[in-house]
Amino acid sequence: MSIRIRQYQPSDHEFVMKLHVEGLIQFSASIGNPGLDKDMERIEEIYLNNNGEFIVGLINDRIVSMGAYRKYDSETAEIKRIRIDQNYQKRGIGQLILTALESSAKDKGYQKLILDTTVKQLPAQKLFERNGYIEINRRLYKEMEIIYYEKVL
Repeated sequence: MSIRIRQYQPSDHEFVMKLHVEGLIQFSASIGNPGLDKDMERIEEIYLNNNGEFIVGLINDRIVSMGAYRKYDSETAEIKRIRIDQNYQKRGIGQLILTALESSAKDKGYQKLILDTTVKQLPAQKLFERNGYIEINRRLYKEMEIIYYEKVL
């Protein structure tokens, strides 16, 4: 299995939205309608044009994964939207996406990464903890327990 990682392009939008929504539904991790997540309608503005990144992973020219980070402050970036197609999970693709995002953030001068996930997203929790992310808080948000992590680069 050969995966190619590249920057998001506007023509990817339909596939990226499908992957985003399916990923949240898989783990019952959506608060409201995931198709209405505002950042996903403005990927270029929020991620690419604001010292962030949004990448996709392709196998045979089909998008099977994605991930992003956005500027939080001058020293910190926030990892967002890591999704892996259900048919390609447990093959190390999440690790490839996270590693690419961390490398890019470091290249852009960020010193710390933050992120959050829900208690229902166990594979995500394991991935982040395996990569040195430390849990810094938990909070209930609209009946969903959110775990907040950070990592110093």
